[in-house]
Amino acid sequence: MRSPDIVTTRLAALIILHAARAGFAAPSVLVTRPVSRLSEEWLPMDNQTLYTLEEGESRNLELNTSSISQTVVYITVSPCSRHLHWAFYKGPAGSDKQLQLIQEHGGGEMHTITFQIFKQERYVLQLSSPKGGAAAISVRGEATRHVRIRLRTRSKRRLSANWDPSPIDPQSTTYCVVASRRKNYTSLCAAQYDLRNTKTEKDTSSDQSLENHKPNRSQNSGSEENKIDIDKDSISIFDGNYRTLYRRKKFGRSTRVSNEDPLVVCIGDRTHHFIENLDPGTTYFVSIFGIARDRQIGSLLASGSVRPRTSTAKRLRENVPYKADIKGKNVYYLKTTTSSTSTNAGLWIATSTCGGSVDIEVYVKGKRLYVAKNIENHSKFFVPSPILSSTQETSDEGSVQFDSSSEESKIRYIVRVVPNKWAIDGAVTIELLASTSRWGMDTPELTDGGVIRELRPRRSCKSVDIAFLPATHNATDVIRYCISTKEIVDKDITICALTKKSSTKTQCISHMQRPQSRVIVQKVSGLKPGRKYGIQVTAASKGISVPYNVLYVETNATCKEE
Repeated sequence: MRSPDIVTTRLAALIILHAARAGFAAPSVLVTRPVSRLSEEWLPMDNQTLYTLEEGESRNLELNTSSISQTVVYITVSPCSRHLHWAFYKGPAGSDKQLQLIQEHGGGEMHTITFQIFKQERYVLQLSSPKGGAAAISVRGEATRHVRIRLRTRSKRRLSANWDPSPIDPQSTTYCVVASRRKNYTSLCAAQYDLRNTKTEKDTSSDQSLENHKPNRSQNSGSEENKIDIDKDSISIFDGNYRTLYRRKKFGRSTRVSNEDPLVVCIGDRTHHFIENLDPGTTYFVSIFGIARDRQIGSLLASGSVRPRTSTAKRLRENVPYKADIKGKNVYYLKTTTSSTSTNAGLWIATSTCGGSVDIEVYVKGKRLYVAKNIENHSKFFVPSPILSSTQETSDEGSVQFDSSSEESKIRYIVRVVPNKWAIDGAVTIELLASTSRWGMDTPELTDGGVIRELRPRRSCKSVDIAFLPATHNATDVIRYCISTKEIVDKDITICALTKKSSTKTQCISHMQRPQSRVIVQKVSGLKPGRKYGIQVTAASKGISVPYNVLYVETNATCKEE
């Protein structure tokens, strides 16, 4: 007999042979189509959708070309974290292996893909993230229209943001404002994500500092209490519904900047907001996002940057004198309202100096209108206002235009004062007054150039007589004259009646202009024999003091003849 193993082998071979003849081992049964490891989803049209990714997860999103009537499609990808990576492919319809990479990006910046679609092609957007995250995807048949934003610094620590309403469904759009010192945010959920991380890090550091100061803690209990339990749902940025912590807060017309960056505020349907407590000298990036039913995660409407003014320019008030001791360049500004139909519009400036001379330059919008050189003692001049024409401003997108012409226009004058000659202490005392009316500044005007003369026949060892022409004023008949006297010692020949620091003797008189006198004669007494003196007269009503030229005299050495 044959061995049982041989019989079994031959029987198995016979069965296989009969099965092959019967067709049970056909190639269609033995060869199967490979299954893709990533399941594909359809991208919804005319809507914004939030897609979440777990750690190491990837998702394929395909555009359904059969249901799209447009020929050009715009896909906007707004990542919610910097760990997100996305790539866009296209290829023949029905093929998985012939997809061609068109574009890819990584990080938290928003990007928009624009392409023309064809029915015989397929388009796939692949999202991936090594550490998990989310992204808001928007597919539309038209480009996103941005609006104009106006950022103005109201002071060194406050700015105002104004923007035009959303061009898409403005009646049902609400707005969120993002302000940051670090970057310009183009994605609202990325700003929310960074803000959540900032708060988490702050809470972690505060909890650790508290744990370090708690005594008598066992290692086991300490390890349990160091765990931070955060309710992520309360500030989740991945749920697609922004009625969260940021929506429950009722923000007013302004928000204060804190150490947490970025600042995120949702303000409802208002198109303006104030941001306060800014850091002067720091650039702030401001972004405006619109939220509606089809944009629940927020779409970028406008963005800009502004730096609060760090200038030391001092404000001048009209018809109010300003006095100061300056050692270098000083900048002042004055805001006025001028009629566009007036032919005599402009600015009157009166300045008095002592202890040196100054140069004055007047600017409007960077254009120099007037220059006055070597002003010593006093000067009064007129600066014509610039020609104001009807200007039409257009936004960058060309969608918004407005006419800025009006019957009255606001002008901001910039006045730069620079000393060019000064006394020994290096400071020049100035008194500055500005007005849109010649007589509004309430300043007397000198005749004969403000010259003072000595009546030498009346000179004595203890007094001198001086004479000067009276000043004129259009609004008052009484002008107050003050005579300041200073003994000249060594090389110090400076006399300044505008400052209280000067060691001068002053005597004042009030003079009535009626009847009109031709000359004012005044005796200056209390002097010492054989000494040199500087004498200065100032005239004032209610405005600044207008100084005459300085007169230098010398008393008689002896008093025998008197």
